[in-house]
Amino acid sequence: MNKFDAIVVGAGYHGCACAYFLAKSGLSTLLVDAGEVGCGASGANFGSVQVQDSSLGLSLELTLLGAERMRTMEKELGQSFGYTPRGSLLVAENERQLPELEKVYNGKKEAGLPVRWLTEKEVLEAEPNIAPGSILAASYHKEAFVYPFHYLYALVNAGKEHGLKVMENVPVAALIMEAGECRGIILKDGTEYRSDNVVVAAGAGTMAICRTAGILVPVLTTKAESFVSEAIRPFLRNYYSSAGFFLDSHSQDGVSASLCVSQSIYGNMLFAETTKPYESVDPIYHDCSSGEHCRRIKAELVRVFPCLENIKILRSWVASSPFTEDYEPYFGQSPIPGLILASGFKSSVVMSAIVGETVAELVSTGSCRFNLKQYTDRVCRVE
Repeated sequence: MNKFDAIVVGAGYHGCACAYFLAKSGLSTLLVDAGEVGCGASGANFGSVQVQDSSLGLSLELTLLGAERMRTMEKELGQSFGYTPRGSLLVAENERQLPELEKVYNGKKEAGLPVRWLTEKEVLEAEPNIAPGSILAASYHKEAFVYPFHYLYALVNAGKEHGLKVMENVPVAALIMEAGECRGIILKDGTEYRSDNVVVAAGAGTMAICRTAGILVPVLTTKAESFVSEAIRPFLRNYYSSAGFFLDSHSQDGVSASLCVSQSIYGNMLFAETTKPYESVDPIYHDCSSGEHCRRIKAELVRVFPCLENIKILRSWVASSPFTEDYEPYFGQSPIPGLILASGFKSSVVMSAIVGETVAELVSTGSCRFNLKQYTDRVCRVE
């Protein structure tokens, strides 16, 4: 059968969540991806259910609703994916980062988020392995994490119980356009799949796919690299991330490093985030780890956690990390009838369930409980 009630392009957090909730709503749903489930940025991150790095306004509202929804998703899906509450430290490591951290903290505090401001002394009490003098202050909030692939496959498996069809390793060449409306997808092998509702949740591939419908959806990408170490004794009590994320992590000017560190329940340490614009990387090295990233992330890591200088790295990985210049997503009904967008989210895990539910509402009823115009009015038509 090549006709569906809904087609979802992209099998990351948002694509899998949209596909699950669409199928649960009783709609015949097809989920397609150019690679395998979680082959992009969703399978490459640390699974952090982040709240602190959200923008204010509707983004924070959706983030908080998403965080609350994530607490119930294991029960919803009938599968465990390692949902574990933990603290989160957003840290100012130097004077340049301090004003940005204060801005983020004050905004969240005024919005009613129960964040706490920690002095250097309080941060060192919370994380005694941090080197004195390496940080200035931090914003603290209780958050959570999940295991990315466990969560992704929990969504997919639960979706299949409702009739979801999944096709992997099938790149989409174009969207089918008829009389100015989106009516399905064309795969690179020429196969057509028809639907009056196409959801593009393709992350780094969103812009190219949407151009075939005549619209510009500028979800940009950087080459992001991460590392996992050998298992060690309990070392880190909270998720650690630098406020440099807001200043440097998606720089289009060159290599940048904005440290984030996590420890799994198995003891393995996870290190990121170094990035580089994809446009400056030779295509043959897109999937390769690089020496410059290894050196930068080690320098940042050892500066903050000097006792990890000799830790053994088991492997590294590379992902095409999507982002938007204003850190806001492209989410909702696009200017093209039949085409819904769900791409460019800053923190993917925390928003996934609420995004999936919202997309299912849009397809099933033609409307939703949120006014998403601010996310879709930025889309423009191209020749």
